[in-house]
Amino acid sequence: MKRTRANTFSVPTVLRTFGQAAGLIGVCILSLSMLWGQGTGFLAMFSMGNLASVEVSELVGTGQYESSAPPARSTLWSTLGQTFRIPFANPVSMLESQLPALSLPVLGSGAQGETSLFASLPSWQTQTHKIALGWIPYGPPSQTIQLISANPGITVISPSWLTLTNGNGDVQSQVEPSVIEFAHSRQIQVWAMVDNQFNGALTHDMLTSTTAKRNFIQQVKKIATQAHLNGINVDFENLQTRDRTLFSQFIGALHAALQPVSVQVSVDVTPDIAYLKDNAAYFHAGLAANANYVIVMAYDEHWAADPQPGPVADVPWVTQSVNDLLNTGVPAGKLILGVPFYTRFWHVYSDGSVSSQAVASYAVPGILTSHHVKSTWLPKLGVAYARYPKANGYEEVWYETSRTEQKKLDLVNNDGLAGVAIWSLSLSNIHTWQTLMKAMSQSVL
Repeated sequence: MKRTRANTFSVPTVLRTFGQAAGLIGVCILSLSMLWGQGTGFLAMFSMGNLASVEVSELVGTGQYESSAPPARSTLWSTLGQTFRIPFANPVSMLESQLPALSLPVLGSGAQGETSLFASLPSWQTQTHKIALGWIPYGPPSQTIQLISANPGITVISPSWLTLTNGNGDVQSQVEPSVIEFAHSRQIQVWAMVDNQFNGALTHDMLTSTTAKRNFIQQVKKIATQAHLNGINVDFENLQTRDRTLFSQFIGALHAALQPVSVQVSVDVTPDIAYLKDNAAYFHAGLAANANYVIVMAYDEHWAADPQPGPVADVPWVTQSVNDLLNTGVPAGKLILGVPFYTRFWHVYSDGSVSSQAVASYAVPGILTSHHVKSTWLPKLGVAYARYPKANGYEEVWYETSRTEQKKLDLVNNDGLAGVAIWSLSLSNIHTWQTLMKAMSQSVL
């Protein structure tokens, strides 16, 4: 799953204060207009970030965390909004009031007959009612079934089965009935992933055509109904900013078509970290109002071609990613945190150039052992770090441990998020699950 990263900005404190004040004034004005009987169509097109547009404090990478702490979720205007019951202080509630009620059933607690090794995951789910979703890249049915069996405790699988093939809205399906039957027999839901080939132009063609959108939705509904799917996971990436409104409306139309047949809709979004700004392709409040769940893909903080080495998903960056979505209109109960089962080894050459290689998390200890190197824990980032020399430079890695996973799961529990999504089950092994489940068991103590 390809990820992108936005530009970095810095704003003086005086502008930050002014921006928050402007945001509060804007909220009050818009709220009064609503109370005076004006329609909500205009308000629905705003996100809270647009009310404080002069506030742009974006933290991307690792170097800035020591000097700039992520903003707290409880802000002046949000506190006043809750105290005085200002309608626009909770934009998603306002938007949802214009939509049919969404059905959010509690998922099953996992597979039966599990060994004591995996007991903590069902325990965590039983106590917290959290979703544990695993994405699965497309593969033969036998391989997918093996991945499900090797990762007991998963409540939802999301195989990469559907693809938008052209601007006419045609869908290619690789749904495997035997996998669905196997999952359902173990009380595991199946949310088939549908992707857009990471093609923004193709997606734009579909979104701007009423006929193409209708064609896409009809095909997906037919596939979901015939295959007895529990959900559709929309993984449309590299979207164009001009399509943000069309994409939100599209998700709403897809949800409206699938809700009567009890098929849930989840939508994947990349972190868009600019405090109280929501002006990229994903309109957070609109997507949250129109879908059952929003999944933030909180990884690729430093991506494959990044010229600056760093962690895939350190704790401060993930925390800020979550806070940004909560602050810009996604209810905690609809937000699922995506976590990586991989890291990157960075080769820094003598001339300063950089290359990287993605490695499954479970393989990291073996690689470090082969190089006779010990890692160091970085408390400010919540990850471990190691570095060793190479003939033409050196290699370094930032990677997650059980302490990292515990911090992220504490974030899920403390903020009341809906659960976690793992990219991907194909990168897991027994060591990965031991680490994750140790953190899950500790997060409910």
